[in-house]
Amino acid sequence: MRVSEQMVFDNLTNRLRRQSSAILMLQEQVTTGKKINRPSDDPIGQAEIINFDKSLEASNQYLRNIDRLESYVVASDTVIQTVQDQLHRARELAVQGANATNTAADRTIIAQEVRQIYDQLIALANTNHEGAYIFSGNETNTQPFVNQGRFIGTTITTPATITAASNDVLNITVDGVTNNVTIAPIVNATGAQLATQVQTAINAATTFQSAGISVAVTFDTDHLVVTSNGVGGTSAATANSGTAFATVIGAGPGTNRPAGTYLGDSAENAILIGENTSVVKNLPGDRLFRAEINGSSVGTSLLSTVASLQTALETNSVTGIQTALGNIDGAFDGVNNERALVGARLNRVDSTAAMLKDFKLAVTQLKSAREDVDLGTAISGLLLQQTALEATLATSARIVRQTLLDFLR
Repeated sequence: MRVSEQMVFDNLTNRLRRQSSAILMLQEQVTTGKKINRPSDDPIGQAEIINFDKSLEASNQYLRNIDRLESYVVASDTVIQTVQDQLHRARELAVQGANATNTAADRTIIAQEVRQIYDQLIALANTNHEGAYIFSGNETNTQPFVNQGRFIGTTITTPATITAASNDVLNITVDGVTNNVTIAPIVNATGAQLATQVQTAINAATTFQSAGISVAVTFDTDHLVVTSNGVGGTSAATANSGTAFATVIGAGPGTNRPAGTYLGDSAENAILIGENTSVVKNLPGDRLFRAEINGSSVGTSLLSTVASLQTALETNSVTGIQTALGNIDGAFDGVNNERALVGARLNRVDSTAAMLKDFKLAVTQLKSAREDVDLGTAISGLLLQQTALEATLATSARIVRQTLLDFLR
């Protein structure tokens, strides 16, 4: 076969082009550390890498969810442990108060500590974690439990006028004490002025002063709110009747919210920690602190129990103390059950997190085997290709020596 100069030249050119391309590819692999830098390098391998990345991103998201969930559940568990400690102390006080050697004065002193326990339980029930109330169900922006009893009136007409011996008497119960109060006359009072007038009348009543009871009255948009300044399980305020009722409370009966009233809901919030796998992160406060679900009793309310113990001690009722003692045991069992549930959630979260981390490691290794280049092999190949290119260039220089002068001889 006749080999022309053009064929020799084309062959050398193609070989140089292939060797240069191989060198460029190896240089890119050494620089990036990847043997697949674009889909055309390995279409099947690139598709596998995309699937690996999706799996890793999903695992990372689930792990982030687990971090948030674990933080929330651990906060709940810490609160429940403190609740158990408070109930244990309440039981000790109940046993102490039930002792027949105690006098009414002794039990009144014990009741003061029980009142503090009740306030602490309310504070625990209103725990806020990372800007959310953890025992409010779905109402995470709403403080779940009323800490001071209050009475919310209905819409009233302002300006309002109070006339002596006409519409100036209000029958109201505060912290268990009921009294008729007389509101001083006032003409064309604004809502704020009317609130001040009512507050002054209630706090000036001798019956309330003797019992150490006082209130704060405010005007909220279109109605009055009467809030007891007392704390503990007996904190409450209720407007009952009187000639001033329609003027200061409104046409409706109003809303009574004694201490311990739950303002959240019974919803449970679940977070995904795996594909089609979720774990409930919260414990609704009505279930934990009031043993209720959607208003229906499911056990012994720890708040009501502690409040009853406080009342029994203050009224020197041994029978009431003994009843409260039995109820405390029932409430303690309920709290233990809820803590066991929270602990089970933590265990599930921990085991899932460990599984996801192992899965991530396995996928990362598979991805690395498919995508990452062996630098030693790549550098060795690059040096070999460079040597081959140099040899080809040297050989080409010897083979292709003819110039235009060679054809003019």
